[in-house]
Amino acid sequence: MRFLIFLFLSAFWPVIAVAQSCGTRDLLADISADDRARLDALVAPHPYPEGILFEAEKNGSLVTVVGTIHIPDPRLTAIAEKLRPALDAADLLILEATTSDQAELQNLASTQPEVFFLTEGPTLIDLLSEEEWAQIKDQLSAIGVPGFFAAKFKPWYLAMTLAIPPCIVNKVVAGDKGLDAQLEDIALSRDLPIATLDDVEDLLKMLSGDPLDVQLEGLRMSLTMLRDGDAMITTLIERYFQGKIRETWEYSRILLDDSGMENAGALFDEMNAALLVGRNQDWEPKIAALVENKDVVLAVGAAHLSGEDGVLRSLERAGYSVRQIYP
Repeated sequence: MRFLIFLFLSAFWPVIAVAQSCGTRDLLADISADDRARLDALVAPHPYPEGILFEAEKNGSLVTVVGTIHIPDPRLTAIAEKLRPALDAADLLILEATTSDQAELQNLASTQPEVFFLTEGPTLIDLLSEEEWAQIKDQLSAIGVPGFFAAKFKPWYLAMTLAIPPCIVNKVVAGDKGLDAQLEDIALSRDLPIATLDDVEDLLKMLSGDPLDVQLEGLRMSLTMLRDGDAMITTLIERYFQGKIRETWEYSRILLDDSGMENAGALFDEMNAALLVGRNQDWEPKIAALVENKDVVLAVGAAHLSGEDGVLRSLERAGYSVRQIYP
């Protein structure tokens, strides 16, 4: 299920678009009273359910923690500007991965094609139903990818491709950047050292490690969940800027439960365990070592902040006092 975990993140968390140009409506604005109560109950047990920007202090050392999104929105510039003084004073910037790491991951398609492509046997045209392939072709057409070419994509790679709306592709091609990339640019302009938490090879294993049948299951899930993708994007981006971080993650649980998929609850729990909890646990000793006796800016995907295993609780376990500063 590692593929499904990544797919869920790609479709519904970091791949967040420019709401003004991509979105349609905020799904949480229309939520029923019963679902609102259910959502509040899911959010309530988690520490630090809200907030984008925090400070953690220990023995005079300051860690500025920011929850990021990886896709452009004009409003991210204001958050980057808030962080300039912290970056000016910092000894280190910590990111999940740098832009060069991400480029290296993309370049692996040429050196390890068997990981990304169906190099033998049936193509996706044969493995999917006519209805499923017709939906895929429509979505591919919107982003300029020929169907005959994408038919040879491994299901995990195709699902990742479909998760990115056309307006996002246009923004990225135009050179617009998400918050983490903007912070990286500021750090590079100041010769500020940058450390990373993820390894490119490990990320590739996470993306592609499931058997073909499991990847196909995940691709089918993405087709179901992305039918109202623009509204999903609007919901996520607006709640991010309101600081409602845990709310969006738990709302995704409700959407998956309501999708009619078999074992939806167990699937979400597996996603949560591997994508958030597992990675947070892997990061905890790395972060503790990197921040010791330093002033640091720590920028990770916003979903990693909250929860008992979240980055903020891990700093508390390392002896830091934490306070929310925005919003």
